[in-house]
This record gives sequence, C-alpha cells and structure tokens, in this order.
Amino acid sequence: MEIRAWFDGIEIEEESAQLLDGAASNPRIMLEPGNKVYKLKGNGWSGYVLAGIMRTHEDEGEYAAPSPLIE
Repeated sequence: MEIRAWFDGIEIEEESAQLLDGAASNPRIMLEPGNKVYKLKGNGWSGYVLAGIMRTHEDEGEYAAPSPLIE
C-alpha cells in the first residue's frame, strides 16, 4: 500500500493492476488471485492499496454449521 498518514478528502476506486506498474516497491509481484487494486485519491496526492475483498453475512445457523461466506 502507498498511503499518507493524513490527508484532506479521500476517494477510493477499484482499478486494474496496471496502476501498480512503475511503482518503486514493485507491488505487482505480490498480486495474488482474488486480490483487488484500489486507488486512493485525496487533495493533491494519490496512492493505492492492494487487498482482498471483505464479505459479511449474519445468519441464524448453528455454531458448527457451514459458513455461507465460503463457496
């Protein structure tokens, strides 16, 4: 990830892996199947986060019941 410790305003957009091309830390080699690239934009700067996705689900299942989050 490349992000500032503080900033004014923020926009987050999903981007293609091409956004990582040319980054000094070479983050594209860490891209694994299922990962997403998110562009962060603030006033006067931009950065990125390479991450997985987050899913949530609330149900009434039993403790050991299969999770609906796992396909």
